[in-house]
Amino acid sequence: MNKQTLILILSFFFIAACSVKKNTTANITTPPKSAKALISRIEANNKSPEWLSLKGKISLDKDGQEINFSTNIRIRKDSIIWMSIRAPFGIELFRALLTPDSIFFMNIPKSSFIKQPISYLHEQLKTEINFFQIQQMFFGTPSILKAKYSFSEEEKYAIFAKDKKIGEITYFVEKENFRIIKGEYFKTKNEYFKFSLSDYTTNNGFLIPKSLMLDVRVSDNFLAELNYSKITANKVLKMVFSIPKNYVEIN
Repeated sequence: MNKQTLILILSFFFIAACSVKKNTTANITTPPKSAKALISRIEANNKSPEWLSLKGKISLDKDGQEINFSTNIRIRKDSIIWMSIRAPFGIELFRALLTPDSIFFMNIPKSSFIKQPISYLHEQLKTEINFFQIQQMFFGTPSILKAKYSFSEEEKYAIFAKDKKIGEITYFVEKENFRIIKGEYFKTKNEYFKFSLSDYTTNNGFLIPKSLMLDVRVSDNFLAELNYSKITANKVLKMVFSIPKNYVEIN
């Protein structure tokens, strides 16, 4: 895997967002009838575990070329995201470790590694991104961009707005648990970013999406999907990440 493919995998878990203010007071006794009330309800229901283990498969489609991996992801909230990527026959190919300020990545077949500050992602993706936004995607609690939203209610709730920099923004929210299930950011007709979170399941009291999808159309177009086959919340996890002495650092 080269640097570009690493960025694609990390991009899959990215939401380009500045979070709305937290700790708002939500009226949970009546259905929301405005964008502000809906956002408050979403925040009130956004609970995340201290530990999370995810096992599943990643499918990446870049300009028509599809790549499939198995993955094992372990998270300690606000501290570490650990990832192991394996080939279809179970051979470990890559291992990554993200902290709030650093990125470590090992290419096992090539005996090489990358060690960079988190700003490396900023530079590669040409946008602001941090550890906590990536973490939110795994938890199924993506941040909502700051904007002046309009509200609609049909089969699902929706809020939508226009932003000078980003363009048209839309979020779709399911009514039962007030979870975001889809987000769309359209800068132009041919330049956009879309994500979906689906098949939420309860594990140890926490709602976690079993399926994530990311569709990006910019200079490099790609579609990415992650489907979890096993989810474990709030079980203490080991996160082994030791770079062998014979590995060569790549800048």
